[in-house]
Amino acid sequence: MTTSKNAGNKRIPGWIKTVFIILLLGGMALVVWQQLPRGGISTDLTVIGTDRPTLVLTRDTNFVGGGEVLDFLRAAQAEYGERVYLRIAHQGQEDGRAFAREHQSRDGDLVLLGSDSRVIAGPLLPQSYAAVEALLRQAE
Repeated sequence: MTTSKNAGNKRIPGWIKTVFIILLLGGMALVVWQQLPRGGISTDLTVIGTDRPTLVLTRDTNFVGGGEVLDFLRAAQAEYGERVYLRIAHQGQEDGRAFAREHQSRDGDLVLLGSDSRVIAGPLLPQSYAAVEALLRQAE
């Protein structure tokens, strides 16, 4: 009976280790990238009642519904951002919580306010970008 010392000692080729490490690091980088805050929509609610209408999204990061509506607002920003203020009433900030209490809105709700601070529409939870556009057209 002949046994070899190397028979039970199999090694993984170096190129497989390299590919695995690259895929692992790439996956970790993707997760970190997705967790970074996305900018573009301000949480400054002091513009309500100034020179133009304001569309406010009530956002609570503990829930997922407002994330989709936030994407709708980002898409609308290029076309409507010059005519209508787009803002977020973030529930992690006191003024955002006060806005939500005053307008009885929850995560994902939109409230459209005129330049005189009166409510034009809302709170409502849009299900599509078309619903957000229809709301923004009311401000014009």
